[in-house]
Order: sequence, then structure tokens, then C-alpha cells
Amino acid sequence: MTNICVNKLSVEEVREHIPLTNEYIYVDNGSTTPVPIPIMEAMNEYLLEYCTNVGRGGYNLAVEATKNFDLAREYAAELLLNCKMEELIFTRNLTHASNIVAYALEHQPLDRVNGMFEYGKPLIKWEKSDKIITTVMEHHANFMPWLRLSKNLGIEMNIIEPTRDGILLPETFLEIVDENTKFVAFQHVSNSMGTIHPVKEIIKTIKEKNPSALVYIDGSQGPGHLPVDIYDLGCDFYGFSGHKGPLGPPGTGGLFVKEDILMKMAVMELGGGIVSDVTLNDWELQSEVPSKRFDAGTPNIVGFIGLGRAARYVAQEIGLKAIKEREHLLTERLLDGIRNIKNIHIYVPEDSAYIGGTVTFNIDGWKCSELSLKLAKDWNILTRAGHHCTIPLMRFLNVLDKFGGHIRVTFHYFNTEEEVDTIIAAIKACNKA
Repeated sequence: MTNICVNKLSVEEVREHIPLTNEYIYVDNGSTTPVPIPIMEAMNEYLLEYCTNVGRGGYNLAVEATKNFDLAREYAAELLLNCKMEELIFTRNLTHASNIVAYALEHQPLDRVNGMFEYGKPLIKWEKSDKIITTVMEHHANFMPWLRLSKNLGIEMNIIEPTRDGILLPETFLEIVDENTKFVAFQHVSNSMGTIHPVKEIIKTIKEKNPSALVYIDGSQGPGHLPVDIYDLGCDFYGFSGHKGPLGPPGTGGLFVKEDILMKMAVMELGGGIVSDVTLNDWELQSEVPSKRFDAGTPNIVGFIGLGRAARYVAQEIGLKAIKEREHLLTERLLDGIRNIKNIHIYVPEDSAYIGGTVTFNIDGWKCSELSLKLAKDWNILTRAGHHCTIPLMRFLNVLDKFGGHIRVTFHYFNTEEEVDTIIAAIKACNKA
């Protein structure tokens, strides 16, 4: 399997697959994207034609379900992250991914190894002098688990600040990472400012300063919006949600873990489907496909089949590079149209090289939630307003009390230049109100 575009879909063809684009200007893609019809069809095929459990039955429909479920993991792994399916844990979303990692960092693995049922070595042997590093820009799902971990362990958590225009820089990490740094977590792309951070360079800086530090990346706004090569980035963990960039269904996502680390992780949930043996005194987790150690119970089969189909849709039928380029084009068009509005405040990087598919802003005299509702009511423009689950960042930007956060416009491939022009006109009209 190769990450190539075999049949590039036009913007118009993708819009035909998303009926709500006929009525709305949908630019809330940073929260949840619409699910295109081909993804729904793959899910319906499972529900209508071979709706059985996976990894359990031996009859033909159960075998087909298991085969397609495994293929979905393979598609998601290779096309969205360029990693092996054995290293991709299926999750509900990024939040689930973060909590799996947090649990494994706090608990020792328990398994039967070489005939002995015992605790294995922890991923990190924590000491009081150790520290965790994250940033003020993080979504709560990439902040709260680490804050709790630091409190539970009684260790320090250091917070890195970005530049005033929202860029995390390698040199900032260089100043704070040291021999006591055991875990670092930060975002690939900001959900609140649209910044595409220099992740590869930051990770390189961290690893050069402390090779033993483990690095977790929140990729919620990455896969599906732009090409991601996990091995090139050099991180140890990378989580993402299926219902954002990949155009997959809600309740799906993934967590990449380096295979040598994955086999040492404590499993957060126990149950059927993850073991090769259970006795009255112990158990042995399956090891054929390490990522399946985290599939306890019946998984979201229909959702993950949809995610696998979505991975093919964005990577092979549209093209991830085409998506990234189009989002950037639309973003620049919007910024060009609103930069000179007198009473507007825009929160994006000044250097366009760091800008992704998101623009956030406020207008004097408006609470962001009221302005968002005005855009929806009068122009059918669906935006997101508020703190975007990044309350510390809103305080850093000094927008929480005055505006209640800010308004976010996040594009995807199916948005059009005409829609951008309508958004510009609507913002100008609201500024005069």
C-alpha cells in the first residue's frame, strides 16, 4: 500500500458527497467534520451485509468482518500516519488516546511472561526530581491527564509558552528540557490558532537534550488535513481523532505507539479479545498484533470500518497534499479579506509558513458566541465560538473575559472560494452593526 492519490476527487465531487454543503457554509471542521457518503456506504455495508463481531467467530460473515476490521486498521495506520498497523491502537478519540498513555505512565504492566504472572518494569521509573513538560496552548485532552499525573506522582510539571502569535519554537524547549525531563506532550497543529508547529525540529531538540525523554504529540488537527509521517517526526506517541481531518465518523481515533514501547505498556481496560490465555490465577495478553492488546470488549466495529474507508478517501481519492494546499489557499484568502477591518482582532501566526486551515478572530463590541450565532442565523455560516477546550490559552491571549474566547473558522477541502467571500462580507457587515 502506498500513500498516493489514485483518483483525485474535485471539490465539487466531494461536496456532492456532503449534502449539508447545499444549505450551509460549514467551517466548524476543527471540531467535527461532516461524513461523506462513501464512508457511510462502507459502514452501511457492514451493518446490512456482515454485521457480526470480530476476532471471535469462525463462520464466513465473522471472518469477513474480522478481515475488514483489520484492513481498516491497516489503512488508517499506513495512509494517515505512515506507520504499521501493529503500532496503531484504535481509540474513541484523542482524549481516549491521551488517557491510555497517562495510565501506562502511572502503572506497571501486569502479564504472564515466561510462565510467571508478575509486574513488569514501568515505562518510566519516576523520581521526585523528575518533571513533565507541556504547553499553555494545549487542548484540555492534552493537558489535564498530565496535570493529574504530576499531582499523583508528586512531580513538577513545566509549562512552555509560545510566541505571542502562537508558535512553539525548538529553542524554547531547549531552554527547559534537561536530564530530569521524562515526558513531553505538545500539539502538532493548534486547534485554537491554526499554527502548524515545527514538530520534527522540536522533537529533535528534545531527544538531543535528553534521549530518554518520551514525547507525545496531539495530532487532532493533523491527519486528514495534511500528510503525516510518524517515523520522520520521531515521536514516541501520536494520538488523533477520526472525526476531524480524516472525515471519519465520531467515536473513532487512533494512538500510535512505538512497538518496543507498546509491549511494555500497562493496559487500561481488561476483558475479552485481548488475551491468549486466562486461568483462575493469571492471564497472558496476546502478542501477535500488539495494538490489539487495547481492544478489550467489542470495539466500535462499524465506526472503525468507516475510519478505514475515510483514510482511503482523504489520502488516495483526494490526496493529503491537495487538502493541505487547498486549506492554506482558503485561509490566506480569508485573512487577506479581513486583515484591514478596523475593529477586528486576528489570532494566527504572522508567518504564513506556520498557518494551517484555521483562522480565529474577534470583533470589538461582540461576545464571540453572539457573533457566531449571528453568522449562523443570517448567513448560514457555521463557525465555532468559545474557549475551544483551551482555557489556559484564552487567558494567555487575554480574550476570555472580554470576548468569551474567540470565533474559529476551520476549512477542509470541500470549502470554496465563494464561501470565503461570503464569510468576509458577513464579518464586514457585523462590524458595522
